[in-house]
Amino acid sequence: MTSRNRRNVADQEAMPQFGFALDDPDSRTRSPQLQAVYAQALRVEPFNMDLFAGFTRMRALTYTSSIPMVLRLLRDYDYDDFECVFGHGGVLSRDAADLLAFQSVVQNKLNQGFVGARGISPERREVIYRRAAEGSARFLVVKDAVAHAKIYLLEREDKRRVIVGSANLSENAFSGRQAETLTVFDDDAVAWEHFSRQYEDVRSVATSNMPLRAEPLTGDLVGNTPALKDAEEHPDGVTIFLPAQTEDEVQFNAPYVLREVERIAPVHRQVLADLRPDRKGMLKIVPQVVKQMTRIATARHDEAKPATSLSYDGRTLWLSGQAVSLKTDADQVASDVAAWLEFFGNYENGFVGDVPRMQRDYFTFMCWFYFSPWMCDLRNAALRANTFSFDRPMFAIVYGESNCGKSSLIETLMTSMFDYPRIVETPYFTRRNLRALQAAYQRFPVVFDDIHDDRFRRHAPEVIKDEHIPYAEYPCIALSMNADARNFQPEIVKRSLMIWTTTSLPGDAITSIRQLRRSVTGITNRMSTALYRRYLAETRELLDEMDEQDIQDADVLEVSSTALCRLFEEHLPPGVELPEWCAPMTLHQYQNRAFEQPRSVLEGLIHPDKFTRARRPGIGDWTIVGDQVIIGIEPLGARRIRDEIPNWILNRPASISGQIVLKKETLDSFLGQITRPPRRFRWF
Repeated sequence: MTSRNRRNVADQEAMPQFGFALDDPDSRTRSPQLQAVYAQALRVEPFNMDLFAGFTRMRALTYTSSIPMVLRLLRDYDYDDFECVFGHGGVLSRDAADLLAFQSVVQNKLNQGFVGARGISPERREVIYRRAAEGSARFLVVKDAVAHAKIYLLEREDKRRVIVGSANLSENAFSGRQAETLTVFDDDAVAWEHFSRQYEDVRSVATSNMPLRAEPLTGDLVGNTPALKDAEEHPDGVTIFLPAQTEDEVQFNAPYVLREVERIAPVHRQVLADLRPDRKGMLKIVPQVVKQMTRIATARHDEAKPATSLSYDGRTLWLSGQAVSLKTDADQVASDVAAWLEFFGNYENGFVGDVPRMQRDYFTFMCWFYFSPWMCDLRNAALRANTFSFDRPMFAIVYGESNCGKSSLIETLMTSMFDYPRIVETPYFTRRNLRALQAAYQRFPVVFDDIHDDRFRRHAPEVIKDEHIPYAEYPCIALSMNADARNFQPEIVKRSLMIWTTTSLPGDAITSIRQLRRSVTGITNRMSTALYRRYLAETRELLDEMDEQDIQDADVLEVSSTALCRLFEEHLPPGVELPEWCAPMTLHQYQNRAFEQPRSVLEGLIHPDKFTRARRPGIGDWTIVGDQVIIGIEPLGARRIRDEIPNWILNRPASISGQIVLKKETLDSFLGQITRPPRRFRWF
C-alpha cells in the first residue's frame, strides 16, 4: 500500500460516520502540491470525434457532461470497458447539501437520459444496459467538493492516448461553438503515468457508483442519492471532503458577486443605454464610451452606498454596516403619520373600484412589510420546535390592474423604512440570484417591481416552496406583478401574502395620474424614517418579552398591525380620527381572503346565465352531473384556466379536452354557497 493510500485509509478510519472533514488540509482527489506537465507541441489539427475511435477501453473524468455525448460514445465505439466519472466544480458552494443534491441530479438525469434517448436502437440500448449490469460500463459521481479536471484516457493493446484540456464531455464543448482547448498525448509514458494517477486518485477514493437502470428511478431524488446509498451499505458510513473557502474565494461567491454587480451595473447601463448591437450581436465600445463610464463612476464614488444588508446582533440593528438608532422624535413620528394618512387618502381621488377594500389590503401589506426584518426570527423558532407552518409568509405578491398604485406603495414604504427605495432590477429575478440575495441582504427586504408572469413561473415557485434556508438571518421577498398574473399555484398562495386589487385609476385619467405622482413625490420628500424606527423599537421589545412558546404562536399580522395602529392613534393630527383602513387584523382573517382571486374566477365560470341542461356543455357553459360540476372551455385555453383553480377542487382525471370537471361538494365549501342551477332550470 502506498503512503498516500495509507494516509487515506487512516483518515477514513478516524472520521465519524458520514462526517464532513472541514479542516482536512488536502482534498483526497488531488496531490498535496499542484503539478505542471512540461510538454512540446508537435502539430495542431481540427478536432474530430475519431480521436475517441479505435480503442478498447475508455475512462473519462469530466466536470460536466451531456448524456447524449455519453450515449454517442457507447453507441458508435464498441469499447470493451467504459467508465465515466462525473466531477463537481465546487466553485460557488462548499456545502454538503449542494454536493449531495448534485449527485441526486446526475443520477436522475443519467437514467432519464438513457431511458428516453433517441437515435439509439433498442438492441444497442439493451447491450448497454447488459454491460452496465455486468460492470463493463460504469458511471460514478464524485463525493469530493473539488474535481475540476477533464481527463480522457483511451487505450488498446498497442496504443495509449491521453486527451486533456478545458472541454467537458458534452456536445457543446466538442462542437467548436465554445472556446475550448484540447491537448493529445499519444504513447507518452510520462503523460500516461501522470494523468492516469490523477484520474485514479479521484476514482478510487472519492466517488459513488451510479447504477444504470433500464427503467426510470422509483422514489424521490434524495432517496436515490449515490453517497447516501453508500452510507446505507457501509456500517462505518462514508466521508465527504468539504475544503474551507479561503478569504479570496469568498470574494467570488454568489452573494458577493451579485451585490457587486448590482452596485456597478447601473454605471454601465446608463452609458450603454443608447448603444445597440449589430445584426451579429456585436456591441462596439469606443474610447469615448470608456471615458464616459469612468467619469460617471468617479462622480458616483463619493456618494456610493455600501453593500445593502440589514442585520441584528441581539442589541443593535446594522443597516449596511451602520448602526441604526431607534431613538426617535415624537414630532417627526407625527409628521410621518400625517404623511401616511395623506398617502392612503390619495386612493379616494379618482380611483375606480372598491377603494376601502384596496386601502385595507395595502395597509395589510404595509404591516407585513414593516415586520419583515423580524420574520426570520419567528420562522426559525417554529423550525426549532418542528412546528413549521405557513403562518410566517416570507414572500408577498402585490398584483392587479395598471395604475393601481403598486409601485408607488412599495417605493414609499421603502423610503419610510430605509430613506431610499432599494428596488432590485428585474433581470436579477432568477432562482440563483434569489438564493444569493437571501444570503447577501440578511434581514433587508428584497423587492422586485413589475415581474412578468413567465419570469415568475420559471424562477419563483422552487424558491418559495423551499423550506430550508441555511442562514440565521434572511430577508422577506416582495414583488409586484401585472394584471395578467392570475393563476398562482395553491402551494404559492399558501406560502405567500397575496394582495390582489382591481381598483385603479382609469388609463385616460391623465390629470388624476399626474396629481397622484406629484402628491407621492411630495410625501416621500418630507417623509423620514422616524415612524418606522419607533415601530422597530416597539416590536423588538415586544418580541424580546415573549418566551419561546409565545414566539412560536405569534400571529405576525396581529403583532404588527396592533403596534402600527397604536402608533398611528398616538400621533394623529389634532381633530383627525383613525381611518377605517387602519385597524388591527389577524393572519387568520387575511387567510380567509387569500383565495379570493380564484374564487372570482370560479364565480365567473359558473355564472347562472351560462347554465345548460346538456350533459356535455358547450364552450362557456356549465352544468351539474351527479356530484360534479362540468364546465365547457376552449381547448387552447384549458391549461391556463385549470391552473387558476385550486387543485383540491379540480377533478383532473375526469377533465378532458374541452371541459373542466370540479368536485361539487368541495366547490360549494370553497365558494361558501351551494352551487345550483338557476330557478328556471331546477328539477330538484
